[in-house]
Amino acid sequence: MLFIIFILYTSFIFFIHTNILLLVVFLLNILAMLCLKIKVVDAIQNIVKLLPFILLTVIVNCLLSNYEYAILVAIKLILVCNVTYIYSKTTTVRGIARTIKNLCMPLKLLKVNLDDIELLVCISLSMIPILKREYSQLRDACSAKGIDMNVKNMKVVLTKLMISVMKRVNEIEESIIEKGYGEV
Repeated sequence: MLFIIFILYTSFIFFIHTNILLLVVFLLNILAMLCLKIKVVDAIQNIVKLLPFILLTVIVNCLLSNYEYAILVAIKLILVCNVTYIYSKTTTVRGIARTIKNLCMPLKLLKVNLDDIELLVCISLSMIPILKREYSQLRDACSAKGIDMNVKNMKVVLTKLMISVMKRVNEIEESIIEKGYGEV
């Protein structure tokens, strides 16, 4: 249910054409962050990370339309990114996996095991921080050895990263087998 509200709310933002309504949405976002005890500073840092994408969108819209429309689109993107940040901070990996499982309910007619889909989504989303950590460790190791992470060295770097990821995947597989998942 929360996912549907999230989708409707973010879609609604793109249909807003008045500044007052955008201000109301902005205040709703701030109120949601305060009620859910989400740090405003962290939300601002998240927006700053996305600023290159937003600025690119503004530039393209300035070229294709006018600067007023481009600024309006930028404000809407900032609001949507903020709502997405709030949603990501209030939803667990398991919650997202359960939502995707529910969205795949029609596949049950084709005899697709929805529990497998839920498990795959959980594993996939759980791998993202692991990949990020592995990449950071690899980057630090390369910098300690004086190796630049450029296109020339990317084959070596990606090979090491893939070996590390495969080891992690193997550990997850062994863990799932030991827990007896999928046994008849």
